[in-house]
Amino acid sequence: MEVSSVEIQEQRFQVKLTEAIGMVRITIIDPKGKIINRTFFEITAPQNIPFNLSEIPEGHYKVKLETKEDSQTFEIKSYRKAETKLMAYAKAVDKNTFNLRVLGVADPGTIVTIFNNNHKVLMRDEILETGGFSKNYHLKHLILKQVYLKVENAEGVSKYLHFD
Repeated sequence: MEVSSVEIQEQRFQVKLTEAIGMVRITIIDPKGKIINRTFFEITAPQNIPFNLSEIPEGHYKVKLETKEDSQTFEIKSYRKAETKLMAYAKAVDKNTFNLRVLGVADPGTIVTIFNNNHKVLMRDEILETGGFSKNYHLKHLILKQVYLKVENAEGVSKYLHFD
């Protein structure tokens, strides 16, 4: 049996078969040796077979491929993607100016919204940087104790920052 690869991404994996091998049985076995899925496929041409492991717990599993002539076993690890926290810091420069630093930005499109204490939007700024950024904001007619910030990254994770 010619298997080119088993590709794993978080809680999904894909069996890539590079040639027509006829009937193949794919079995997924949990760490205790219990069969949790067994599926038969007729392979008549090179094919990719996707599997989704999102309904089962994280852990190490075995994927067994069997034909009439051959058998192969692969070890895979199923895991959930860790949620990343938004790392944003604001530091007062003077009573009307602050420096905002945001770290770990994966995608461009971070939105900085400045509110007054009555929850009215004073300003909205979209930053198209990746990796991170630092920017000074100057408030002409307000002092820092009269405002707060909302920083939201492109994935929708937000953080509120207040000046005391």
